[in-house]
Amino acid sequence: MDFSRTRISFDRKLSSYSKVQQAIGHLVRNRRLFYTKVPPAAYVNLGCGPNILNSFINVDYQWLPGLDICCDITRGIPIGDEIAGGIYSEHCLEHLTLEQCRFVLRECHRMLRPKATFRIVVPDLQIYARAYVQHLDGQPITLPNEYFVNGTGVSRPVALFNELFLGSGHRFIHDHETLSSLLKEAGFADVRSCSFGTGSDARLLIDTAGRASESLYVEAIKD
Repeated sequence: MDFSRTRISFDRKLSSYSKVQQAIGHLVRNRRLFYTKVPPAAYVNLGCGPNILNSFINVDYQWLPGLDICCDITRGIPIGDEIAGGIYSEHCLEHLTLEQCRFVLRECHRMLRPKATFRIVVPDLQIYARAYVQHLDGQPITLPNEYFVNGTGVSRPVALFNELFLGSGHRFIHDHETLSSLLKEAGFADVRSCSFGTGSDARLLIDTAGRASESLYVEAIKD
């Protein structure tokens, strides 16, 4: 056994250990006493994971140092009506069921200010589907995120599709048509397709470059 992985180092912060983070998360999750106060026009990083941004209100289920709100967003987002000046969500919604996603999109519409933008980045089913069909047709393809499937011993496209639908806790994979429909159902009349690094609000252009090859980029603007 490699004890160096479990040994406590006095040079390392206690809050950096995963077990400590899990314990803190269990303590503070969904408890308003531990939430950072959200000022008017604040920008929200929804489902931030480890990508915590100093200029945003960072919201996630898992607690990490620097997180502002630790909560289960499928139970409601603890931000007031028409408070948020913008919302960014990267590779979060695919971890929700369809009904959970519907609820969260309504919550985002509720808490956004008028004319504010909700920028969403999720895995794009269309990218994967097109690549798979091209593979079946014998055409050379460049698969998104090939690093996930090295050494699986099966066809890379097949392994990649299984990773897309079953890996990392994914619950529902979107394409533009489906996500746009859900956003309009949630109350957004202005839904736009965009691409990596382009959009209507410069503060929300914080996309991760390593996810560009597999991602769908959509913006919804509240009336």
